[in-house]
Amino acid sequence: MEQEARARGLGATGDPLTAPSAFALVRDMPYRRASSRSPEAIVAEWRGTCSGKHYLLDAIFRELGMDSRIVMVTHKFTRRNTSHFPAQLRALVNEEPVPDVHTYIRLRSSQGWMNVDCTWPSTAGAVGMPVNRIFVEGHDMTIACDPIDSFVVPTQDDPQAFKEELIAEFCGSSSTIRDEFIEGMSRWLSEATEG
Repeated sequence: MEQEARARGLGATGDPLTAPSAFALVRDMPYRRASSRSPEAIVAEWRGTCSGKHYLLDAIFRELGMDSRIVMVTHKFTRRNTSHFPAQLRALVNEEPVPDVHTYIRLRSSQGWMNVDCTWPSTAGAVGMPVNRIFVEGHDMTIACDPIDSFVVPTQDDPQAFKEELIAEFCGSSSTIRDEFIEGMSRWLSEATEG
């Protein structure tokens, strides 16, 4: 992670990786699906959506000796929470909300447990996404969705398998439209924030 970050000109050589600096590096990766959600793929391709980014950040926090938990929440993309999205995406939620499962982290810091969400890169704030710009120990960050139900992934479970099971259960027959929505959102954010 550190070597790839330095190769991309991020961070100063010799600066130790900390929870706040790791958060900033992962947050500012482009929001786009990688070939897999494994931390290795996310680093190699330097991109990810909520799952891949948070699996990577969880691994980094654990390497730093921190107590970190992956959390999945069900939510829906609705007309209300996508009003700033482009017309083609809003059209997908006009008939009915698009169900989804979001990933973030619960981290035990020196100031207590906190929600950590690195989904949206800093540049996404320009198009209305709720970017978490700072990492303050013990202070919850804004979750990148409107959670319905929350599930802490057991540490012995594969988080992606857990998520896929939850998607099948929560999204059901809407899984195809969910994928279409996520792909469209990735394209929009790439075009809008990466030039």
